[in-house]
Order: sequence, then structure tokens, then C-alpha cells
Amino acid sequence: MPTSGFFQVSCPNDHLVRVPAGLAEEELVCPQCSQRFVAHAADSLEAGEDRVERAARQWLWVAVATVVLLIVAGVGAFLAGMLS
Repeated sequence: MPTSGFFQVSCPNDHLVRVPAGLAEEELVCPQCSQRFVAHAADSLEAGEDRVERAARQWLWVAVATVVLLIVAGVGAFLAGMLS
């Protein structure tokens, strides 16, 4: 949940609606099309951005770990070649 006290969700007709945090999981009416919908905080624009950021960080750690592993393996192979 964002710190501003609001989150943004799309109504069933894809209108972006700014929702006060206190109305999360409540049934609302879209101010543009009058369509009723439930404002799920988990479906908010901000929650989606958080998921993307978390996934990017996870892939960064996987990439860093892979590079470290390859460097260690290369150094090990180099040292093994020098000792033989």
C-alpha cells in the first residue's frame, strides 16, 4: 500500500480510479462510467509496480551470483592448470 494514503485501480471499463486507502476492498462506483467494482489493493497500479521491482531485484541477485560463480570457477581452473 502506498504511503500517500491512496492507490489507483482500473474499473471494469479500464478507467483509472484513485482510491483512498480506507476504501480498499470496498465496492465503489467509477466516477467516469458509473460501473460498480471492488477496489482490490492487490490489483492496484502501485502493487504491480512493487511486484516488478521485486522481480528485477531477484534477477539482479541471480546475475551477480552467476558472475561470481563463473569467476571462482575460472580462477579455480587457472590454479588447477598451474599446479599440474
